[in-house]
Amino acid sequence: MLMFGGAAIDYGLATRLETKLRAATDSTALLLCQTPMTISTVDLNILAQTTMAGAMGVQNLLVEPLIITNNPRKITLVAHKQSSVFFGKLTGTTFMNPRAKSECASPLPKTFEIALVLDNTGSMGASSGGQTKLQAVQQASTNFVNYVYNNSSFSSATKISIVPFAAAVAVDPSAYRYASWIDQNGQSSLHWTNVLSPRGSNFTNRFDIFSKLKAANNGWDWAGCLETLPYPLNVQDGAPTGTNKDSYYVPLFAPDEPGAANKNYAEFTVNNNKYYSFNSYIDDDNGSNLGSCPVQPAGTSFNSAEGRACKYVSPANPAPTNSGAYTGIPNGPNFGCTTRPLQRLTNDKAALKALINAMAPSGSTNIHEGFMWGWRTLSPTSVFADGSAYSSSSNSSSAQTINKIIILMTDGTNSWATNPYSPNGSMYFAAGYFKNANDTTASGRMPTGNQNVYDSTSARNALDALTAEACKNAKNANISIYTIGFSVPSDPIDSAGQTLLRNCASTPAQFYIANNSDDLIKSFQQIQASIGVLRLTQ
Repeated sequence: MLMFGGAAIDYGLATRLETKLRAATDSTALLLCQTPMTISTVDLNILAQTTMAGAMGVQNLLVEPLIITNNPRKITLVAHKQSSVFFGKLTGTTFMNPRAKSECASPLPKTFEIALVLDNTGSMGASSGGQTKLQAVQQASTNFVNYVYNNSSFSSATKISIVPFAAAVAVDPSAYRYASWIDQNGQSSLHWTNVLSPRGSNFTNRFDIFSKLKAANNGWDWAGCLETLPYPLNVQDGAPTGTNKDSYYVPLFAPDEPGAANKNYAEFTVNNNKYYSFNSYIDDDNGSNLGSCPVQPAGTSFNSAEGRACKYVSPANPAPTNSGAYTGIPNGPNFGCTTRPLQRLTNDKAALKALINAMAPSGSTNIHEGFMWGWRTLSPTSVFADGSAYSSSSNSSSAQTINKIIILMTDGTNSWATNPYSPNGSMYFAAGYFKNANDTTASGRMPTGNQNVYDSTSARNALDALTAEACKNAKNANISIYTIGFSVPSDPIDSAGQTLLRNCASTPAQFYIANNSDDLIKSFQQIQASIGVLRLTQ
């Protein structure tokens, strides 16, 4: 009985030691496989010895020489650690020598196409942990770019795009002014919603109007923003086709709203009924001198005054403030176009960091439009056609497979500002107005169950539905989606907003909530580490 009891004690001690030894060899093997491919065999063996000694102690530890193979590099680590025997005289056992073996492989570098879709709205200028929220995003994004291009898990062919978004998304206006995928001929049914009878003023497209406005105010050239496509094209991947004129992208043009220029709220009176315009940048009061237009009769309706094309031919008393691209100043034809132009897929670190550093907070939140332009930068078929072909599995480990990833970060919820003092019902947005000058609505751009938006709640519900459908479609295309909600205590994201982001992510583990700047930076760090994770081979 004494012999069996003693043997059990010695065996139990050896088993516990073996468990600890296995854990140490596993962690050491993973460490070895994360070293640069250029490290020598001698240095790898030294690292194995010192790491195992730190975990298990030097006494009675034996680490065998590593077995290393190449293409891909596989490292086999075998270690022994003698276990003390207390009942050897009874059992006849001199010592026990637990052994552990672990193998890992340094995978061939994977190639990724990654879209960073980053909230640049006005609320991102708020403070969070000693810096603004946008500054935290800039730091986290810069760290991410550095990590990708300094980590051997990512091939040199890995590319990143950056999509800053607010109420709309901009492309480079000089590069895409004459792009074939933009409606250059004013044929889309969405092109003239707020400019009526344009051909009477010799306008063939919205760019003609921008040219006239630029002559009056140099800051009023097209800033590069584009409007939302009609549904369901605005939640799908693809390029415009000649058989569907509505599939072409319409340049965002915010019309001059009736009333005197240079006022935050311009008053416009029709038969003693007063309306108030938020974006009036040309004088067009009833009965006033309207430059190239005939004098408006006193009873001219708000919609008729708003839709007059002639007022853009020779604008009367244009607002002198610079309302051009990237200034964040509201008045002007680029109302709502406040972000820097997106960066297409590239491995140019300098270009990526330059855009990150140039981002500035302004405008309202349109998560749907930001997400879709992120997807378009990865697409092999959309307007840029920069992306590689879609793979059959977004988690493929093949070195030849291009892994597509969207990282979406926002600090808020979908928001379309209202203006109940105007027949439009809203501020101008990438989807136009609640009600346009030609009496059309935003319904053609919204899902079937979210027609006739009329207030902030119905507008948010419609934009949330678009966002959710876009996320679903992107996941079906084998794009892996990570989402981050930057929800600080002073400006939290409500439960519906968090649910939208959680459901958009490919898995619950790919949804993050950051309550301060440190949390946001950690979220990016966790994402970047998970993308290139190493695994034991056995």
